Amino acid sequence: MAVGLTTVLFLLFITQVVGTVHGVVYLSPSLQKQESYHQIHWRCNNTVKIASRDSKGKVYYPNSAYKGRVELFPNNTLKISSLQKSDSNTYWVYLEDDVGKEHIENILLTVYDLVPKPTVNAKVIRGGSPLCDAMLECSVGLEGVTYEWIRLSKPPLQGPGTSEWHVSFDPSIEAYICKVSNPVSSNNATLTYRHPCSWTGESSAAAFCTTTSVLVALGHLLLLLLTLA
Repeated sequence: MAVGLTTVLFLLFITQVVGTVHGVVYLSPSLQKQESYHQIHWRCNNTVKIASRDSKGKVYYPNSAYKGRVELFPNNTLKISSLQKSDSNTYWVYLEDDVGKEHIENILLTVYDLVPKPTVNAKVIRGGSPLCDAMLECSVGLEGVTYEWIRLSKPPLQGPGTSEWHVSFDPSIEAYICKVSNPVSSNNATLTYRHPCSWTGESSAAAFCTTTSVLVALGHLLLLLLTLA
């Protein structure tokens, strides 16, 4: 072995971190020591250098898609702001001590969208007596989400983890909640059944309320006009 070569200590630790689009995330090495490292630099995908600090403590942010969105703290934590889906990647941190030993760690960052309010709908397969047979549908237009159907009854019934749920029953009124989740957020919407086989989603209910409010306002206006006449 050649003498005088810098000794490299390769210790690989993998950590998983999640963030939200437009949010902020902090990537912190687990290899923290009380004394400061001689030099440090962060890379994305082990190829694009995005932040570094030299032996004199000066911090550099090379030109990249991250410039203006990253900040390197004295404790070697890297802050990334204004997250984008494209920021999902593996981030490598190289920590070099004062004798030239390099400690390496990587962090897997996954950036998710916030889950919007689901769109719910019911397709009636067979209506009327004796049973209402329908397929409940729920969607948010995102990948990487999980679906959960919950029936608001006694006892509560939890549906399968899919975007559709086949139901067949004959109660007077029944409500079903579709809950959609990912690792950073969740949202839900309700479908309400009324005998014999009609369904109302939250968006439909909101539209109905708006229409009702308009009709009430028109009624007040008509009454005012009759009074003035």
